[in-house]
Amino acid sequence: MRSIYLRKIVFFLLVLILFGCSANNGVSSYTDLEELKDKRIGVMTGTIYDAIVKKRFPEAEYHYFNTVTDLSSALLSHKVDAIIEDENLLNEIHRSNPEIVMIGDPVSSVYIGFAYGKNEKGNTLRKQMNEFLAKAKNDGLLDQLEEKWVNYNTDTEMIDYSLSEAVNGTLILATDSTAPPFSFIINGKIVGYEIEIAALFCEEYGYRLEIVNTNFSGIISGVQSGKSDFGVGGMGITQERSKNVDFSDPTFTVYGKMAVLDKGVKENNSFFKKILDSLQRTFVVENRWIMFVKGIMTTLMITILSLVLGTLLGFLVYTRARRSKGLFVRIVKFFNWLIKGLPMVVLLMILYYIIFGRVSIQSFYVAVLGFTLTFACSMYGMLETGEKAVDKGQSEAAFTLGYTPGETFNKIILPQAAYHFLPSYKAEIISLIKATAVVGYIAVEDVTKVGDIIRSRTYEAFFPLIMIAIMYFVMAELLSAIVNRLDLKIDPNKRDVTKIMEGIDHDD
Repeated sequence: MRSIYLRKIVFFLLVLILFGCSANNGVSSYTDLEELKDKRIGVMTGTIYDAIVKKRFPEAEYHYFNTVTDLSSALLSHKVDAIIEDENLLNEIHRSNPEIVMIGDPVSSVYIGFAYGKNEKGNTLRKQMNEFLAKAKNDGLLDQLEEKWVNYNTDTEMIDYSLSEAVNGTLILATDSTAPPFSFIINGKIVGYEIEIAALFCEEYGYRLEIVNTNFSGIISGVQSGKSDFGVGGMGITQERSKNVDFSDPTFTVYGKMAVLDKGVKENNSFFKKILDSLQRTFVVENRWIMFVKGIMTTLMITILSLVLGTLLGFLVYTRARRSKGLFVRIVKFFNWLIKGLPMVVLLMILYYIIFGRVSIQSFYVAVLGFTLTFACSMYGMLETGEKAVDKGQSEAAFTLGYTPGETFNKIILPQAAYHFLPSYKAEIISLIKATAVVGYIAVEDVTKVGDIIRSRTYEAFFPLIMIAIMYFVMAELLSAIVNRLDLKIDPNKRDVTKIMEGIDHDD
């Protein structure tokens, strides 16, 4: 049965490869900006380009994407006719996808800088950064860094910020590592123009730098809530954003440009050569397979810890609630309703940015807490349903034999209830594994977040996403197999008859 299941997966993946790696030539391209006035335009969520391009093309149809990689993938797959982004990012995309080309003059220009909280500490750090930037500009350091990172290659290195002495404490920098040349990953390390400025600043002022890798839309939220001391990632300085955070003096000027597909660019590589090149770029270059391994371990740790802790918490709360009446039961039911009613990503963001906003706690543990609470609620419901499926006469018989209420539940009711809720328990485990894919919203580098990071370097969606899918299949099968072993011990129809009858005298 398992071999049939695996063959179906392999067949499914082969079909995806055939479709995913097919060429997309022969689509009309545009050469003039005015041709885009009523077309489909892709914009990245949270950037300044939304309002700018809408003002320029009010009749166009707009589509929003969470990452630059998703933006470029939408253009390559013809879901949009054009995209708008920073000229530096579009140059980076063009390196990997020559068919994506910029057209026309820049539609906007904006300064970028570091974001700080509107508080005393943020104001102090901002003044120190402005002093550092003024000195770096006069010394020519900013020009050197610009030349270094705008024209970077995979051998480009920066100072090791982990060696800085924390004479004046540690500063936490929130960034989105999918924004080259400002903030991105080479050989598993976050580097870039703005990252090196931050590292040199910390070295100059006696801070130790700690970097939190989050989504672009989460940078300002992290700075506002106090989870991060400052934030960066090619972030434009605008009046709207200045209402929520304070900005340093500008560090760079970015120019927004439109990009389209060029129908004149043809794919020269063969089908299999294209597959091999994609595999190498996804897994071999810069040892990116190591990032996948770390992402798998993070996902498994979150899943296993949440599974164990959620099961124990749900069991303890249910055993306490079944013996209680009144206030405790109402409180339990309220929190059960509240947690189960919230989308998982919303619950995680509330925990991370609001409840633990001012508390120094790693995002990994916040994720474990969030999934533990959710799984505990599911466990509570499964125990309640399972107990109702057991005949009440079982409890009455146990009481007659002298069992206490606790012994009756643990030894008589629970084993029979488990037989009824175990299928649901296995399904909840699969749901738990899949739900962990959203932890990237609170800066946890799980396997899905790693896939996003790698896609931001290759600007190719197919193989990173397929690899993630395979990993989730394997993890789900692994945990299901473990639970199935438990099922063999609980289900009398699947147990060895000789073991069930062990200790019984057949001659009586």
